[in-house]
Amino acid sequence: MKKILPFILIFLWSCNTSEDIEQEKQTMLKTDVEFSNRSVQVGNHQAFLEFAAPDVVLLKPNSFPIVGKPALKKLYAELSDSNYRLTWQPSYAKISQSVDLGYTYGIYLLEITSGKQKGDVQRGTYCTIWEKNAKGEWRFVLDTGNPGLGKQSKKE
Repeated sequence: MKKILPFILIFLWSCNTSEDIEQEKQTMLKTDVEFSNRSVQVGNHQAFLEFAAPDVVLLKPNSFPIVGKPALKKLYAELSDSNYRLTWQPSYAKISQSVDLGYTYGIYLLEITSGKQKGDVQRGTYCTIWEKNAKGEWRFVLDTGNPGLGKQSKKE
């Protein structure tokens, strides 16, 4: 029995309770909201770079996958994010039993803030897969979105 006891204790210690899972799921949801808030504060590109894991994958419509943080930085260096504001709100989250991997999905809002289309708004859906890093921080490893929930033009 003495030989088996350490294995039982390790097994019990490694099992996460439903309270632990729910608490970590709420932390992941909060991180998704903070990510959206950061997009407003510093711009979409900077927020994506701050919340991305090193091995991030970004799936965009009509594009090959963008793989890795260096590729993400290169993409954003070639594009401007100064004429729009991207925000989102998670609708749902699910987390693994090991509480180190999960996903969120919800609705995003893309608002044009300058130029001829100023005031136009586009809504769509998104899904983000999150992974907890060695520091205990949630960072996204995959993000994708789909337009199509409707476009509202500015009122003339």
